Amino acid sequence: MNILVAIDSFKGTLSSADLSRIIHEHFTPKGHHVKMIPISDGGEGFIESIHTFLECPMRVTSSFGPLMDVIDVQYILYHGTAFIELHATSGITRIPKQRLNPMKTTTYGLGVLIKHVILEGAKKVVIGLGGSATNDGGAGMLQALGVNFMKDHQIIEEPMNGELIGTIDEVDTKAFNKLISGVTFEIASDVTNPLLGHIGSSNVFSKQKGATPEQTEMLESHMSHYADVLENHIGKAYRSQSGAGAAGGVGFAALALLKAHVHSGINYMIDLLDIESYIKQSDIVIVGEGKLDHQTRFGKAPFGIASIAKKHQKKVIGLFGSTSDQNVSDYIDIVYAVVPTYATEEESLENASHYFRRMLEDIHI
Repeated sequence: MNILVAIDSFKGTLSSADLSRIIHEHFTPKGHHVKMIPISDGGEGFIESIHTFLECPMRVTSSFGPLMDVIDVQYILYHGTAFIELHATSGITRIPKQRLNPMKTTTYGLGVLIKHVILEGAKKVVIGLGGSATNDGGAGMLQALGVNFMKDHQIIEEPMNGELIGTIDEVDTKAFNKLISGVTFEIASDVTNPLLGHIGSSNVFSKQKGATPEQTEMLESHMSHYADVLENHIGKAYRSQSGAGAAGGVGFAALALLKAHVHSGINYMIDLLDIESYIKQSDIVIVGEGKLDHQTRFGKAPFGIASIAKKHQKKVIGLFGSTSDQNVSDYIDIVYAVVPTYATEEESLENASHYFRRMLEDIHI
Protein backbone atom coordinates (compact mmCIF):
# COMPACT_ATOMS: atom_id res chain seq x y z
CA MET A 1 0.00 0.00 0.00
CA ASN A 2 1.06 3.59 -0.65
CA ILE A 3 0.41 5.51 2.56
CA LEU A 4 0.52 9.29 2.77
CA VAL A 5 1.10 10.62 6.28
CA ALA A 6 0.00 14.26 6.62
CA ILE A 7 -0.58 14.58 10.34
CA ASP A 8 -0.47 17.74 12.44
CA SER A 9 1.29 17.91 15.80
CA PHE A 10 -0.12 16.75 19.13
CA LYS A 11 0.29 20.12 20.79
CA GLY A 12 2.83 20.15 23.60
CA THR A 13 3.89 16.50 23.20
CA LEU A 14 4.77 15.20 19.72
CA SER A 15 5.59 17.29 16.68
CA SER A 16 4.27 16.51 13.22
CA ALA A 17 7.73 15.22 12.29
CA ASP A 18 7.84 13.00 15.42
CA LEU A 19 4.45 11.47 14.65
CA SER A 20 5.30 10.96 10.98
CA ARG A 21 8.53 9.20 11.87
CA ILE A 22 6.78 6.84 14.32
CA ILE A 23 4.14 5.96 11.72
CA HIS A 24 6.87 5.38 9.12
CA GLU A 25 8.76 3.09 11.50
CA HIS A 26 5.60 1.11 12.19
CA PHE A 27 4.29 0.53 8.65
CA THR A 28 7.44 0.36 6.52
CA PRO A 29 8.60 -3.05 7.92
CA LYS A 30 5.16 -4.40 7.03
CA GLY A 31 5.89 -3.82 3.33
CA HIS A 32 4.06 -0.51 2.88
CA HIS A 33 5.51 2.56 1.17
CA VAL A 34 5.11 5.55 3.48
CA LYS A 35 5.37 9.14 2.25
CA MET A 36 5.71 11.65 5.10
CA ILE A 37 4.68 15.30 4.82
CA PRO A 38 4.92 17.09 8.19
CA ILE A 39 1.96 19.46 8.21
CA SER A 40 0.60 22.44 10.11
CA ASP A 41 -2.48 24.62 9.73
CA GLY A 42 -0.57 27.72 10.82
CA GLY A 43 0.06 26.87 14.46
CA GLU A 44 2.80 24.80 16.05
CA GLY A 45 5.01 23.16 13.42
CA PHE A 46 4.37 25.69 10.63
CA ILE A 47 8.05 26.57 10.23
CA GLU A 48 9.20 22.98 10.61
CA SER A 49 6.88 21.85 7.83
CA ILE A 50 8.08 24.56 5.44
CA HIS A 51 11.69 23.89 6.40
CA THR A 52 11.28 20.21 5.50
CA PHE A 53 9.70 21.04 2.15
CA LEU A 54 12.04 23.84 1.04
CA GLU A 55 15.15 22.09 2.38
CA CYS A 56 16.53 25.49 3.39
CA PRO A 57 18.39 26.38 6.58
CA MET A 58 16.69 27.58 9.72
CA ARG A 59 17.87 30.88 11.18
CA VAL A 60 17.82 31.84 14.84
CA THR A 61 17.40 35.18 16.60
CA SER A 62 16.45 36.44 20.05
CA SER A 63 12.97 37.65 20.89
CA PHE A 64 10.46 37.58 23.75
CA GLY A 65 7.93 35.06 25.00
CA PRO A 66 4.34 35.86 25.98
CA LEU A 67 5.44 37.04 29.43
CA MET A 68 8.48 38.92 28.05
CA ASP A 69 11.05 36.28 28.89
CA VAL A 70 14.04 36.35 26.50
CA ILE A 71 13.97 33.39 24.10
CA ASP A 72 15.62 32.13 20.92
CA VAL A 73 13.27 31.65 17.95
CA GLN A 74 13.68 30.02 14.57
CA TYR A 75 12.57 31.41 11.24
CA ILE A 76 13.19 30.98 7.52
CA LEU A 77 14.37 33.61 5.03
CA TYR A 78 14.12 32.20 1.53
CA HIS A 79 14.65 34.36 -1.57
CA GLY A 80 13.27 37.49 0.09
CA THR A 81 10.34 35.73 1.79
CA ALA A 82 10.39 35.25 5.55
CA PHE A 83 8.37 32.44 7.13
CA ILE A 84 7.67 32.84 10.84
CA GLU A 85 5.13 31.47 13.32
CA LEU A 86 3.40 33.20 16.18
CA HIS A 87 3.65 30.04 18.25
CA ALA A 88 7.44 30.43 18.41
CA THR A 89 7.16 33.66 20.39
CA SER A 90 3.65 33.84 21.83
CA GLY A 91 2.53 30.22 21.92
CA ILE A 92 0.46 28.68 24.68
CA THR A 93 3.13 26.03 25.30
CA ARG A 94 5.75 28.75 25.86
CA ILE A 95 4.68 29.18 29.50
CA PRO A 96 3.56 26.82 32.28
CA LYS A 97 -0.18 26.19 32.44
CA GLN A 98 -0.43 27.74 35.91
CA ARG A 99 0.96 31.04 34.58
CA LEU A 100 -1.46 31.39 31.66
CA ASN A 101 -3.25 34.74 31.88
CA PRO A 102 -4.48 36.48 28.70
CA MET A 103 -4.84 39.71 30.62
CA LYS A 104 -1.05 39.83 30.91
CA THR A 105 0.37 37.92 27.94
CA THR A 106 1.61 39.83 24.90
CA THR A 107 2.50 39.38 21.23
CA TYR A 108 5.36 41.87 21.56
CA GLY A 109 7.89 39.13 20.76
CA LEU A 110 6.14 38.41 17.46
CA GLY A 111 6.60 42.04 16.48
CA VAL A 112 10.28 41.89 17.41
CA LEU A 113 10.68 38.86 15.14
CA ILE A 114 8.84 40.54 12.26
CA LYS A 115 10.99 43.65 12.60
CA HIS A 116 14.12 41.50 12.58
CA VAL A 117 13.26 39.77 9.29
CA ILE A 118 12.32 43.08 7.67
CA LEU A 119 15.68 44.56 8.65
CA GLU A 120 17.32 41.44 7.22
CA GLY A 121 15.78 42.23 3.86
CA ALA A 122 12.47 40.34 3.73
CA LYS A 123 10.03 41.84 1.24
CA LYS A 124 7.30 39.34 2.02
CA VAL A 125 6.50 38.00 5.49
CA VAL A 126 4.34 34.89 5.88
CA ILE A 127 3.06 34.45 9.44
CA GLY A 128 1.56 31.23 10.76
CA LEU A 129 -1.13 32.02 13.33
CA GLY A 130 -2.32 29.48 15.85
CA GLY A 131 -1.88 28.24 19.39
CA SER A 132 -1.43 31.64 21.00
CA ALA A 133 -1.36 32.36 24.73
CA THR A 134 -2.50 35.92 24.06
CA ASN A 135 -5.63 38.04 23.71
CA ASP A 136 -4.11 41.44 23.00
CA GLY A 137 -5.53 41.99 19.51
CA GLY A 138 -1.99 41.99 18.13
CA ALA A 139 -1.29 45.26 19.94
CA GLY A 140 2.00 43.96 21.36
CA MET A 141 3.12 42.99 17.87
CA LEU A 142 2.19 46.42 16.50
CA GLN A 143 3.93 48.16 19.37
CA ALA A 144 7.21 46.33 18.65
CA LEU A 145 6.85 47.39 15.01
CA GLY A 146 6.68 51.06 15.95
CA VAL A 147 3.01 51.80 16.71
CA ASN A 148 2.69 54.13 19.70
CA PHE A 149 -0.36 53.46 21.87
CA MET A 150 -1.31 56.39 24.08
CA LYS A 151 -3.42 57.14 27.10
CA ASP A 152 -4.12 60.77 27.98
CA HIS A 153 -1.59 61.78 25.29
CA GLN A 154 1.16 59.77 27.01
CA ILE A 155 2.86 56.86 25.24
CA ILE A 156 2.31 53.52 26.98
CA GLU A 157 5.79 52.08 27.43
CA GLU A 158 4.77 48.75 28.97
CA PRO A 159 4.30 45.92 26.45
CA MET A 160 0.67 45.86 25.36
CA ASN A 161 -1.53 43.05 26.63
CA GLY A 162 -5.18 42.11 27.07
CA GLU A 163 -5.51 44.48 30.00
CA LEU A 164 -3.78 47.53 28.54
CA ILE A 165 -5.66 47.54 25.25
CA GLY A 166 -8.71 48.66 27.20
CA THR A 167 -6.97 51.87 28.27
CA ILE A 168 -5.79 53.38 24.97
CA ASP A 169 -7.39 56.48 23.50
CA GLU A 170 -5.01 57.32 20.64
CA VAL A 171 -2.46 55.70 18.31
CA ASP A 172 0.46 56.99 16.24
CA THR A 173 1.54 54.86 13.27
CA LYS A 174 4.12 57.09 11.53
CA ALA A 175 7.21 55.04 12.51
CA PHE A 176 5.32 51.82 11.88
CA ASN A 177 4.28 52.86 8.37
CA LYS A 178 7.87 53.75 7.51
CA LEU A 179 9.20 50.38 8.73
CA ILE A 180 6.74 48.23 6.76
CA SER A 181 6.77 50.31 3.58
CA GLY A 182 7.39 48.01 0.59
CA VAL A 183 6.76 44.82 2.59
CA THR A 184 3.78 42.55 1.93
CA PHE A 185 2.26 40.24 4.53
CA GLU A 186 0.40 36.96 4.31
CA ILE A 187 -1.30 35.15 7.17
CA ALA A 188 -1.84 31.40 7.42
CA SER A 189 -4.57 31.07 10.03
CA ASP A 190 -6.04 28.00 11.67
CA VAL A 191 -9.39 29.66 12.46
CA THR A 192 -11.94 31.87 10.68
CA ASN A 193 -13.53 33.55 13.72
CA PRO A 194 -14.31 37.29 13.73
CA LEU A 195 -12.76 39.49 16.39
CA LEU A 196 -15.80 40.06 18.63
CA GLY A 197 -19.06 38.47 19.69
CA HIS A 198 -20.08 34.99 20.81
CA ILE A 199 -17.74 33.35 18.27
CA GLY A 200 -15.01 35.99 18.63
CA SER A 201 -11.50 35.60 20.01
CA SER A 202 -12.27 36.32 23.67
CA ASN A 203 -15.46 34.32 24.05
CA VAL A 204 -14.25 31.24 22.19
CA PHE A 205 -10.57 30.97 23.03
CA SER A 206 -9.66 32.95 26.16
CA LYS A 207 -10.78 30.20 28.57
CA GLN A 208 -8.19 27.77 27.21
CA LYS A 209 -5.62 30.54 27.68
CA GLY A 210 -6.38 30.78 31.40
CA ALA A 211 -9.17 33.36 31.58
CA THR A 212 -11.89 33.18 34.21
CA PRO A 213 -15.49 33.95 33.14
CA GLU A 214 -15.10 37.45 34.61
CA GLN A 215 -11.84 37.98 32.72
CA THR A 216 -13.41 36.76 29.49
CA GLU A 217 -16.10 39.42 29.82
CA MET A 218 -13.45 42.04 30.53
CA LEU A 219 -11.27 40.91 27.61
CA GLU A 220 -14.24 41.20 25.25
CA SER A 221 -14.91 44.72 26.48
CA HIS A 222 -11.24 45.72 26.14
CA MET A 223 -11.03 44.22 22.66
CA SER A 224 -14.12 46.12 21.55
CA HIS A 225 -12.63 49.39 22.83
CA TYR A 226 -9.30 48.63 21.13
CA ALA A 227 -11.05 47.90 17.83
CA ASP A 228 -12.96 51.17 18.08
CA VAL A 229 -9.74 53.16 18.50
CA LEU A 230 -7.83 51.38 15.74
CA GLU A 231 -10.69 51.44 13.23
CA ASN A 232 -11.33 55.11 13.95
CA HIS A 233 -7.65 55.81 13.26
CA ILE A 234 -7.58 54.03 9.89
CA GLY A 235 -11.15 54.86 8.86
CA LYS A 236 -12.21 51.32 8.02
CA ALA A 237 -13.72 48.38 9.93
CA TYR A 238 -12.05 44.97 9.99
CA ARG A 239 -13.48 43.38 13.15
CA SER A 240 -16.02 41.21 11.33
CA GLN A 241 -13.72 39.86 8.65
CA SER A 242 -12.97 36.14 8.56
CA GLY A 243 -9.86 35.39 10.60
CA ALA A 244 -9.85 38.68 12.52
CA GLY A 245 -10.19 36.71 15.76
CA ALA A 246 -7.26 34.41 15.01
CA ALA A 247 -4.55 34.15 17.68
CA GLY A 248 -6.31 36.39 20.17
CA GLY A 249 -6.98 39.09 17.61
CA VAL A 250 -3.62 39.15 15.82
CA GLY A 251 -5.61 38.49 12.66
CA PHE A 252 -7.40 41.81 13.21
CA ALA A 253 -4.14 43.74 13.58
CA ALA A 254 -2.71 42.01 10.51
CA LEU A 255 -5.76 42.90 8.41
CA ALA A 256 -6.12 46.44 9.67
CA LEU A 257 -2.53 47.70 9.76
CA LEU A 258 -0.34 45.16 7.98
CA LYS A 259 -2.91 44.97 5.16
CA ALA A 260 -2.27 41.24 5.14
CA HIS A 261 -3.88 38.68 2.90
CA VAL A 262 -5.38 36.03 5.19
CA HIS A 263 -5.36 32.42 3.98
CA SER A 264 -6.82 29.30 5.52
CA GLY A 265 -3.68 27.85 7.09
CA ILE A 266 -4.25 24.34 5.84
CA ASN A 267 -5.23 25.47 2.33
CA TYR A 268 -2.06 27.55 2.19
CA MET A 269 0.01 24.51 3.14
CA ILE A 270 -1.86 22.20 0.76
CA ASP A 271 -1.02 24.54 -2.12
CA LEU A 272 2.56 25.26 -1.05
CA LEU A 273 3.44 21.60 -0.46
CA ASP A 274 1.42 20.32 -3.46
CA ILE A 275 -0.30 17.81 -1.18
CA GLU A 276 -3.08 16.97 -3.62
CA SER A 277 -0.57 15.43 -6.03
CA TYR A 278 0.67 13.11 -3.27
CA ILE A 279 -2.91 12.21 -2.31
CA LYS A 280 -3.58 11.11 -5.89
CA GLN A 281 -0.61 8.71 -5.71
CA SER A 282 -1.70 7.18 -2.38
CA ASP A 283 -4.03 4.35 -1.40
CA ILE A 284 -4.47 5.49 2.19
CA VAL A 285 -4.17 8.95 3.75
CA ILE A 286 -3.41 9.32 7.45
CA VAL A 287 -4.44 12.60 9.09
CA GLY A 288 -4.75 13.80 12.67
CA GLU A 289 -3.94 16.30 15.40
CA GLY A 290 -4.00 16.53 19.18
CA LYS A 291 -7.76 16.69 19.57
CA LEU A 292 -10.70 15.94 17.32
CA ASP A 293 -13.56 18.25 18.30
CA HIS A 294 -16.13 20.66 16.87
CA GLN A 295 -13.33 23.02 15.75
CA THR A 296 -11.75 20.41 13.47
CA ARG A 297 -14.20 21.14 10.66
CA PHE A 298 -13.42 24.86 10.71
CA GLY A 299 -10.05 25.26 9.04
CA LYS A 300 -8.08 22.53 10.83
CA ALA A 301 -5.50 20.37 9.06
CA PRO A 302 -7.23 16.95 9.30
CA PHE A 303 -10.44 18.19 7.72
CA GLY A 304 -8.71 20.11 4.92
CA ILE A 305 -6.57 17.15 3.86
CA ALA A 306 -9.29 14.53 4.37
CA SER A 307 -11.69 16.54 2.22
CA ILE A 308 -9.29 16.36 -0.73
CA ALA A 309 -8.61 12.68 -0.08
CA LYS A 310 -12.32 11.87 -0.22
CA LYS A 311 -12.62 13.85 -3.46
CA HIS A 312 -10.19 11.32 -4.90
CA GLN A 313 -11.97 8.42 -3.16
CA LYS A 314 -9.05 7.55 -0.88
CA LYS A 315 -9.42 5.78 2.45
CA VAL A 316 -8.74 8.19 5.32
CA ILE A 317 -7.54 7.13 8.78
CA GLY A 318 -7.61 9.70 11.59
CA LEU A 319 -5.16 9.49 14.50
CA PHE A 320 -5.79 11.80 17.45
CA GLY A 321 -4.64 12.37 20.98
CA SER A 322 -8.26 12.53 22.12
CA THR A 323 -11.69 13.08 20.62
CA SER A 324 -15.01 14.63 21.54
CA ASP A 325 -16.55 14.37 18.07
CA GLN A 326 -17.06 10.99 16.42
CA ASN A 327 -19.40 12.41 13.76
CA VAL A 328 -16.76 12.44 11.04
CA SER A 329 -17.79 9.57 8.79
CA ASP A 330 -18.27 11.93 5.87
CA TYR A 331 -14.56 12.67 5.64
CA ILE A 332 -12.64 10.25 7.90
CA ASP A 333 -13.33 6.54 7.49
CA ILE A 334 -12.04 5.42 10.88
CA VAL A 335 -10.88 7.31 13.94
CA TYR A 336 -8.36 6.21 16.56
CA ALA A 337 -7.65 8.21 19.72
CA VAL A 338 -5.05 7.62 22.43
CA VAL A 339 -7.28 8.96 25.24
CA PRO A 340 -9.11 7.18 26.83
CA THR A 341 -8.70 3.85 24.98
CA TYR A 342 -4.96 3.45 25.44
CA ALA A 343 -4.11 5.89 28.23
CA THR A 344 -5.46 8.55 30.54
CA GLU A 345 -4.76 12.14 29.57
CA GLU A 346 -2.04 12.35 32.23
CA GLU A 347 -0.37 9.13 31.04
CA SER A 348 -0.50 10.30 27.45
CA LEU A 349 1.15 13.61 28.30
CA GLU A 350 3.89 11.86 30.26
CA ASN A 351 4.74 9.26 27.61
CA ALA A 352 3.06 10.29 24.38
CA SER A 353 5.21 8.29 21.97
CA HIS A 354 4.73 5.02 23.92
CA TYR A 355 0.94 5.19 23.88
CA PHE A 356 0.83 6.42 20.29
CA ARG A 357 2.85 3.35 19.26
CA ARG A 358 0.44 1.14 21.22
CA MET A 359 -2.46 2.62 19.29
CA LEU A 360 -0.75 1.91 15.95
CA GLU A 361 -0.62 -1.79 16.81
CA ASP A 362 -4.43 -1.93 16.42
CA ILE A 363 -4.41 -0.47 12.92
CA HIS A 364 -4.49 -3.17 10.28
CA ILE A 365 -3.96 -2.11 6.68
